[in-house]
Order: sequence, then C-alpha cells, then structure tokens
Amino acid sequence: MEVRMPVKEIMTREVATVDIKSDVPQLAKKMIERNVGSVIITDKNKPVGIVTERDIVRKIISKNLKPKDVPLKNLMTTPLITIPAGEDVTDAMQKMVKMQIRRLPAVENAKLVGIVTDIDLIAVSAEMGSIFSDLIKMHREKIFALEAPQKIHRGICEECGDNVDDLLLVNGKLLCESCRET
Repeated sequence: MEVRMPVKEIMTREVATVDIKSDVPQLAKKMIERNVGSVIITDKNKPVGIVTERDIVRKIISKNLKPKDVPLKNLMTTPLITIPAGEDVTDAMQKMVKMQIRRLPAVENAKLVGIVTDIDLIAVSAEMGSIFSDLIKMHREKIFALEAPQKIHRGICEECGDNVDDLLLVNGKLLCESCRET
C-alpha cells in the first residue's frame, strides 16, 4: 500500500521573501524577524533564488566583506529549485536528496505558495510511523485471533524496527526472523 500526501499538506505557507533590489542587512533583518534560516529572493514577485545563513557565512563573513556591499544577486543560490505544491511528499524527499538541499520552495503557476524543509519531511515521516504502529497495536487481537502462530507477509519488526517480508507473533510482539532467533 502506498500512502500519497501532497507537499501543500505539510509546507509552510508564509515564506520569508525579499526583493532582489534589497540589501543583505534587510535580508538579515527579515531572517531575524521571521526566525528563519533562509529567505527566498523575488524579482517582480517571482521567486528567483534563495539565501541561507550558510550563504552569508561562506560568501560574506569568511571573506571579511561588508554585507551592504554584496548585492543579493551575487549572494543568492540560483536557479531556484522548486516543486509544484501538488506533488507528492515522496517526490520532494527524493528531489532534496538528489539535489542535496534542505529547503524546497513550493510553487503553483510559477507563484511561490510555500516552502517545505527537511525537518518538515522528517516530522511527517515520524508521525506516519507512529500512526502505523498505533494501528497495528489497535488491530493486533483481530489480526491474530484467527490462528496461532500467525505470519504477516510485510511489516515492521517491533524489536529492531526493520521493514521486512516475514513477521511472526512471538510473546505478543511482531518479530522478524533475525529477532526471533535471538
């Protein structure tokens, strides 16, 4: 069974943005006001780049430059990698891993509508795992009332946490072959 969830279900909708004509102190002030580690750079209200705290450290502080002297177009990472807000969360995860990025702006009709971060994806993954675990526990008696020992063809071992093809109920726990042997 595949669970599909669109990015728009987990993204942050209020994204910190500044116009490309702004300067680094304005950008830094926006980061502090919004308590964020990145700001999307816009040009005529279209997202064109991103600046992160890391960019500021690498491109300004480490070079001992004056922030006011660095134009945002030289500081921002561009082209901006985005994802359609209706795309699946799994696609967002794969894109972030492939592109080695931690923030992924979400767009609809070339308009910025949100941003999803690696932390958002970790949180939703952990939450889904917890929900599946609760569902298994909730239905354990029903599943195993048929006959003992009951074998499950696919699931998560309650001892090691691995997703395996053969689980068996042993002393009230669903265990994989390795954990049953120990």
